[in-house]
Amino acid sequence: MSISQAVRPRPETGAAVVGVDGSAESDRAVHWAAGDAGRRGRPLHLLHACDGPTLVFPLPGFWLPVAVAPQPGVHAGRLLANAATMAAEVCPDLAVTSSTVGGRPIPTLLAMAGRAAMIVVGGRQAGGPGPLLSGSTAAEIAEHAACPVVVVHKRRGGASSNEGRIVVGVDGSAASEAATAFAFEQAVTLRTGVTAVHAYQLPVDPMLGGRLPGYFDLGARCDAAEQLLSRVMAGWRGRYPDTDVRLTVDLDAPTGALMRAGVGAELLVVGAHGRGAFRGLLLGSTSRAMLYHAPCPLAVVHDRPRVPAIRPGPQ
Repeated sequence: MSISQAVRPRPETGAAVVGVDGSAESDRAVHWAAGDAGRRGRPLHLLHACDGPTLVFPLPGFWLPVAVAPQPGVHAGRLLANAATMAAEVCPDLAVTSSTVGGRPIPTLLAMAGRAAMIVVGGRQAGGPGPLLSGSTAAEIAEHAACPVVVVHKRRGGASSNEGRIVVGVDGSAASEAATAFAFEQAVTLRTGVTAVHAYQLPVDPMLGGRLPGYFDLGARCDAAEQLLSRVMAGWRGRYPDTDVRLTVDLDAPTGALMRAGVGAELLVVGAHGRGAFRGLLLGSTSRAMLYHAPCPLAVVHDRPRVPAIRPGPQ
């Protein structure tokens, strides 16, 4: 197997850019990104950000932490070579480029987002090791990137009707539409189905001890939620007649509904700024929970113009 890797200061337009730091989470991101890029005919760009000296201790004979300067030419080259080997094992014909950039990972990745088709980073839980791929890094990149961001969590098993499917949160917003488009693109390249999830909550009254107001029509609220989801998805079903589409309406907070639906899924897709039940999903504590604890890879999609695929993936 031959490995074709070129060193480039920045990725080609339309490339998938993946953050590399040598951790298990980073390896998982490289594997996911290589598979997706290969199916879509996109180039893959491996990026290592080298963020200055680090404090290392304890060292024999020293009582205080010691600043150790990184050796980007040696350490980064080894990391990127290993990542290129992994990518080639996933897709031998994949065009792979790489770069090492001095600076913090977040601004480095965000600077490349304007040229990239997507940014891919590894996901890990809060408190886990790994300087590049922390949950806070993923959150900031997902919030501000000008392209879709995929945070590759390890898939958690369990009883699920969405095994191997693409799950997308739908609320009728522009961001939700962009997320749905991304979800169907993924479904086509993976030859799987799409499960659209709409969450709604009831207007409980704290003055009534958290109970529903007597005037509230629960049946009408459920019907309205189902009609909204059906109406939004009708056009997508027409555009993708060969893709199996399932609709799920869940009486729950959006995070709970999506976390539950995402168990066993191939990918969970959300819009960056929704409205209604999904408003603020990626702006506060709920977003952090999703980015730290999603049960499968998570894609965050903004309602902004993004780089199209180089060519369609295999049908």
